[in-house]
Amino acid sequence: METLTTEALIIKPKDSVFIKDISIDKKDSFEVKTTWTVSSVCNSERRRFNLTKSHTDSNAFVGGHEAVGVIDGEHYLEKSYALLPHSNCLTRNEKIKCPACHNNSENLCGHMRHAGLDENTPSGFVKQMFVPKSQLYDVSEIDLEIAPFLEPLSCVIRSWEKISFDYMSGVNEINIVGGGPIGCLHALYVNKLNKKNKINIIEKNVVRRSVLKNIFMDVKNIRIIDGDSETLSDVSVMAASDNDAYKTTVSLTKKEGTIILFSGFDDLSFIDNNFLPEIIHRNEFIHYTSNFVFVGSSGYAKQDILKAKMHLLDFHILKKLVTGKVYGLNSNIINMYDGTTETYEEPVLIKDIKGHYPQHIKIQYFNNYDDNDIHI
Repeated sequence: METLTTEALIIKPKDSVFIKDISIDKKDSFEVKTTWTVSSVCNSERRRFNLTKSHTDSNAFVGGHEAVGVIDGEHYLEKSYALLPHSNCLTRNEKIKCPACHNNSENLCGHMRHAGLDENTPSGFVKQMFVPKSQLYDVSEIDLEIAPFLEPLSCVIRSWEKISFDYMSGVNEINIVGGGPIGCLHALYVNKLNKKNKINIIEKNVVRRSVLKNIFMDVKNIRIIDGDSETLSDVSVMAASDNDAYKTTVSLTKKEGTIILFSGFDDLSFIDNNFLPEIIHRNEFIHYTSNFVFVGSSGYAKQDILKAKMHLLDFHILKKLVTGKVYGLNSNIINMYDGTTETYEEPVLIKDIKGHYPQHIKIQYFNNYDDNDIHI
């Protein structure tokens, strides 16, 4: 079998983040050599670094599962592929499938391996790697800046299709707690489906609120607020991982309203009225109380990917979420959306994993370029 050596970002949970060369072996004949063009950080990688994500451990890993690249031998102007990070019974074509995969709920696979979060399955924060062809999805028709949103948008779409409330028609109050990339995707997606929806993004960080107001200044029915609003929603989304985000989500929801538990919990033992919200989220349970309907959502399935791709073909506003670009894994320069640059003492990517950029929504990393190349 073939072996390649490549530059990679190594993340040691609760310890260190650094860049070094690693060797990657081709494990199976159905794997193809893939060169990553662009990738970005998901908050799940930050949580994995901080050991606050469920199903985690202290083993080092290589992140970057929001990645788009090309297969060795194919021209990048003709074909590009997004990484599908879930390796499950279906993608591996297992003869005997777990109950979840047998019922087409492969996002809940009992034998799931996740590229970019598991120890032995690196993803987009390398320059090259071998990837099972079943985990590459053709995004050649989608703009390169927008294509890395395929996997996170798939997860967002899944969560909205799990609820019974009709948000597709009429005027509905919707609160989204958390103004990161996921919160923005929720807001933009539900706005795309119904322009009558009144959407609030609740963001506590004053710096990020300022950035969000600039991004959404032309979207009349999306407001950016600090959470002190008395506007109660028909549907609320927990799009941040701390206990306070959960409490805010509940407090801003109408009685008998729907609460989407989209994000996992940093405090896995957090209990609310004798139930564990993390369990509802992780297992996609629906939990009824006297006041609310809690709907858990976790990951994506095959049908969600297809729907996300169709939306991305004309979802041009997502480019506004890319507030910075970095050329090379080792670069210490962020190229800003307004034409200016930010320069740091250490590589931008290392600080990004540690969560040091509230002034940015999404930074994209062009792995095989450097600051002397022509920027794409």
